[in-house]
Amino acid sequence: MHFKSDVGSGQPPFKCVVMWTPSLGAWRKKMNKKLILIILILLSLNKIFAFDKQNEVIENLQNGNYETVKLLLQEWEKESKNNPDLMTGWFNYYLNRNLEYVNFEGYMGNGQYGIYSKAIYDEQDLKAAISYLDKALKKYPYRMDIHFGKINSLLKAEHYSEGINAIIDFLEIYDKNKIDWYWSYNQNFNDNKWNIDEVITDALNSYCHLFDYTIERESIKKCLDEILKRFPKNVIFLNYLANYYATEKNYTKSIETLLEAYKYDKNDYIIVANLAFDYEDIENYKEAKKWFKILASMESEEAKMYGNEGLERLKNK
Repeated sequence: MHFKSDVGSGQPPFKCVVMWTPSLGAWRKKMNKKLILIILILLSLNKIFAFDKQNEVIENLQNGNYETVKLLLQEWEKESKNNPDLMTGWFNYYLNRNLEYVNFEGYMGNGQYGIYSKAIYDEQDLKAAISYLDKALKKYPYRMDIHFGKINSLLKAEHYSEGINAIIDFLEIYDKNKIDWYWSYNQNFNDNKWNIDEVITDALNSYCHLFDYTIERESIKKCLDEILKRFPKNVIFLNYLANYYATEKNYTKSIETLLEAYKYDKNDYIIVANLAFDYEDIENYKEAKKWFKILASMESEEAKMYGNEGLERLKNK
């Protein structure tokens, strides 16, 4: 058993229309929501739109009137063909027009068995949608929302290696520019006093949660290494790395990674719980009991529950 990290929205702190689905499991119990970022890029506060056409595009996207959206975007294109928000409009049009949600029963990415909802994308539409974001990023590489829309869409479509490559591309651009980023409608992070690193780590957290740790393992490891190069003391990403090692039964590396994370934050009960579970899995019950005792003494009621359950389970070990 291993808990993953909290999921965050990956968006600046202003009201946004987003689409959510319930959490698919309890890898990391603090996490209770999972993001599907489909119309986030285009749908921000109405007051920021400069043109009535933009309002019409948003309204018709929300209502599923895709033929009307197409006509509106074609008109907008005549006025401002290189506008990055026009590009995100086309992205949302293609991504959503044939999108379906299908219920499945089986094992989920978190290893639990159950019924879950899955987004099914039309592959040709997905390709067209991403092409508009790529076009926008060539001219506007510091539009963070466009990077996030590309990453999230590819991961939700289970194009893991492409999505991971998009994360790494974004991080390389972040290396060149850590202070001057933009969101929808060219809103400047600094002007709005948004914390760039906080938004980035929140988004990366949600993307790591979308990884399927049983496949694309080489790409996932590469991605986690790249993230930790930039955020080496972030316990959430260290926890994801430990989860990667635990999934391949490399408990020595998993424990080593968790102990490093514990040095940085002794109050993170997810790290403590995963240490206890790892030691239990390798039948080192002495160490497992030690960490379950620490867990049971922590402030969180959930931590106490897991700690006491672990101690009870190992009572005669």
